[in-house]
Amino acid sequence: MSKQPLPSQSPRYVPVGVPIKKPSKHPGMVHGILSIICAAAAVLFFPSIFGITGIILGSLALKKGSKTLGLVGIILSIVFMVIGLILGYLLSAMGEELGGIMVPILGL
Repeated sequence: MSKQPLPSQSPRYVPVGVPIKKPSKHPGMVHGILSIICAAAAVLFFPSIFGITGIILGSLALKKGSKTLGLVGIILSIVFMVIGLILGYLLSAMGEELGGIMVPILGL
């Protein structure tokens, strides 16, 4: 007697050459790295936008299982966002004191 599949149990067809997506070994790693990059950008460029984006990406990394990168990304995003906001305020106040002229800082 040969075993033949029942009509409801037809063999699964997988086309040749189509890659099968394997689960990642490090889920959330990309989100964690992007969170740290956004945190670094928050110091100089649009602190509120990059800081909040870094916090969101860090929390996504935590949710996907990358606890270390997610937590580091969240903490750095908060700290660098606050530093960026303070730095922006100080630069703005300095510019107003000097008649609106932007002063080069640290030789930049």
